[in-house]
Amino acid sequence: MAEVAAGDERLTDDLLFQVSESIVGPGEDFAKGVIFAAARDRDGLPVLRLLEMGHGVDIFRLVDSDGDSVTHLAAKSQTAETMEFLKQKLQAAEADWNPFEARDSRQKTVMHRAAENLTDHGSTFQWLMFELEADCLTDRDANNNTVIHTAAEFQKAESMQFIKEKMNGVECFKLRGINNMTAVHCAACN
Repeated sequence: MAEVAAGDERLTDDLLFQVSESIVGPGEDFAKGVIFAAARDRDGLPVLRLLEMGHGVDIFRLVDSDGDSVTHLAAKSQTAETMEFLKQKLQAAEADWNPFEARDSRQKTVMHRAAENLTDHGSTFQWLMFELEADCLTDRDANNNTVIHTAAEFQKAESMQFIKEKMNGVECFKLRGINNMTAVHCAACN
């Protein structure tokens, strides 16, 4: 591992190839398959770090066939530490593309996907709430649901308290989404 940290690209590529054999099917583009699998894997941050070392920050701009960016996939499956890593790398590259504003094919933002994250007790979602403006919580997806609706369906009470504080009250929970449902209706499904 010390050789990887020192930047031995040959070792990095060899290690990535070994990792990819078990997660990337035949015929899939090597880098794309590995990056998407790593982003979906709760413990994929070390692989994301290796990919960035071997392929540069542009690898985080890839989008899968569902329109999900690496950031979307990581927001749903990983921790706040991963989101902080991606933000730092993309900001350092002065990317003209903001992954936190990008939408997938279902018009979901990274915040929608973080609201669906059940692996980290809400830390990814809460970290993003601190990092982003409050108005992103009212962004709507293709089903007309806001991030607040999605959070009510998947997150714990602590995250809903964060939303209440960020939005300055409970009025946000009365917004209507799909089938005229409010966040309260969605919370009943949680």
